[in-house]
Amino acid sequence: MCAAPRSLADSLRRFGDDRLEALLVARPDLASPVPRGIGPLAARATGATSARRALDSLTLPELHLVEALAVLADGASPAALGAAVSSEPATITSCVERLETLALVWGEDELHLIRPLREGLRSPAGLAPEDPADPSAEDARRAVERAREDPSLAAALDALSWGPAEVTGEGRLAGQLRRAGILRPADGGGLVIPRSVHLALRGGRVRRVHTALRPAPQGEPVTERIPGSRTAQAVEQAFEALRVLGTVRDFDDDPPGVLRRGGLPLRDLRRLAERAGVTPVVYATVLQSAWQGGLIGHDGQEWHPTRDWDTHRAQQLEQRWAELVLAWARGHHLAANAGTPDPAGTPRALLSELTRRDGVRTRRGSLLRTLRTAPGIAATEDSLAAALAWAFPLVPPAVITEETAALLAEGQALGLLDRGALTVLGDALVQALDEDVVAADARLAGTLAEVAPAPVDEVLLDADLTVVIPGRPAERLLPLLDWTTTVSRGGALTLRLDAGSVRRALAAGRDPEALLELLRSASRTPLPQALEYLITDERRRHGRVQVSRATTVLTASAEVLDLLQAAPEASALGLHRLAPTVAVTLSEPGFALQLARRAGLAPVAVAPDGSTAGPELTHALTGGPVDADLVTVEGPELRLSATEAVSRLRAAEDGEGDLSVTDRLLEAIAQGNELDLGIVDGRGGVVVRRALPLSLEGGRLRAREAGKAEEFTVLVHRITLG
Repeated sequence: MCAAPRSLADSLRRFGDDRLEALLVARPDLASPVPRGIGPLAARATGATSARRALDSLTLPELHLVEALAVLADGASPAALGAAVSSEPATITSCVERLETLALVWGEDELHLIRPLREGLRSPAGLAPEDPADPSAEDARRAVERAREDPSLAAALDALSWGPAEVTGEGRLAGQLRRAGILRPADGGGLVIPRSVHLALRGGRVRRVHTALRPAPQGEPVTERIPGSRTAQAVEQAFEALRVLGTVRDFDDDPPGVLRRGGLPLRDLRRLAERAGVTPVVYATVLQSAWQGGLIGHDGQEWHPTRDWDTHRAQQLEQRWAELVLAWARGHHLAANAGTPDPAGTPRALLSELTRRDGVRTRRGSLLRTLRTAPGIAATEDSLAAALAWAFPLVPPAVITEETAALLAEGQALGLLDRGALTVLGDALVQALDEDVVAADARLAGTLAEVAPAPVDEVLLDADLTVVIPGRPAERLLPLLDWTTTVSRGGALTLRLDAGSVRRALAAGRDPEALLELLRSASRTPLPQALEYLITDERRRHGRVQVSRATTVLTASAEVLDLLQAAPEASALGLHRLAPTVAVTLSEPGFALQLARRAGLAPVAVAPDGSTAGPELTHALTGGPVDADLVTVEGPELRLSATEAVSRLRAAEDGEGDLSVTDRLLEAIAQGNELDLGIVDGRGGVVVRRALPLSLEGGRLRAREAGKAEEFTVLVHRITLG
């Protein structure tokens, strides 16, 4: 029978290849670069940064076990751990095994939590940090028993048991609790329950309940009055998303601007959504996905389709939708977050890093997979949020709520969700989440092609100028949407031509002759004479008043504007002369001021009334300090296959190659061995100190000199080993 492991490194050496691979997949930072043996791997796993990152990946029951181990004495038994979380050893076995696989816990009959978590979790489960002045466990138990004998304290003790350790209050009740030894003054003011007393109030337990299973989505059963209607609606929404995406071609004629700190102005988002006939959330979802897919970009001044746009448009509709959906599912942004205030109170701009959120892709995938476990249920937002909070207990509740709402809104905009339930297209996406891009594209495009009806390329045109497309419109009929108002959708698409719709199309630069030619070729009946009259009348009225957009006005003598327009430094402004002494540009005033200065001129900012602007306005125009969200990124990814990483790890463990200074330090940390450290001083000399290496992060070694309590830190490049 094998002896119990004596260290984390000893525990990892007992792992099979499959379990080591699982560790590196779950904690890819441990394999970058591949450590030179199991010892260095164990030391790297006990680094504070890596341990905190691993903590974020735990589910609620796993986190509760970590908290309990941080409270219990080191080397607690599985039975003691189960009792601490109000459970049984058999119930917690799977969670303990995962914690061991993640190299956060090691041991068999005696369980050990790695030191960074034991020391770093100062207030686990709402308990106060340990304090030397705390009463012993026995004294705390007696104090609680005496306090419970007082009926006036019963309700307060019950309320304090499972609440946080910090308590506010200065009244009579607080005084009684202090005299009873239940509360003591906190170092920073207020009152606190000593940890030993708090555990006594909880009957020695750390957690009141152990939620081993993830809460299932709850909601009403999904019903269909007409069989197949939900699939038809999903298909319609998918093609509607592609129609909205097609409006990007209008950016060539009327491009939206770019904010100084990046992104699409909120006013442009609302304007574009209204012009497309959809809500801002739907438009934001489609546009954000297109941006993440590389279909749109900006030149610093305006948003335009990229070179990939034409390639994307040349593909089949089903393939286009598949690429759009994958860009959304694998993206790191929340489109529904656009327009909400950041911590500084500034609205977040779409198509910018301000809508990016660390971990959102992982949580989005988790929610989609959860929905697939509850087919036939229109899950409520609250039940989905509860399921997400169980899987990511360290994520703030406000973030959980926001991301759940965003998933429901964005998923519906792409045809993946319908009132809290996956559609057939959403089900295909969940299956594609773990596939490579090629296989995922094929799955999604194939699913849409399978459930979508064949496209229709003819129309029924009535005398009242109603246009009926009896089915899914073929791509050549999509321009009709620009000229008409949608009356109804469903099995057929009903459109109407009227003065307003024709006027909008003419204003957008559409060609009326192309419309007439399309209708002649697609209509089963001759064109009504009323259509010819409508087009002729609106063409005659169109363009009598011309309106264009400008952001900045520049006034100067004709000679100065000539110089500015000819200067290479000002070419990015795209000046348009309205008169010899007046020019306009779509660029922001601050940008225009900067380029005019680079051109050798001395521009001055003016207020709307023409008066010279003060220093505050000039500073704002030219670019003062800008507050932005703290942008975080996803954690590292495994750069090579887990199988290859384990193979290299095994080879290093078998002694192939020499260990570097860093690897030897990591080995000593893992084994708890002292070393003779040669430390290079400022004069080039070497001072040898016998020390116990404790941790190595960021190129700095933290160690404790042998026989002393003080710790010291030294840069690794100053260390030599004999």
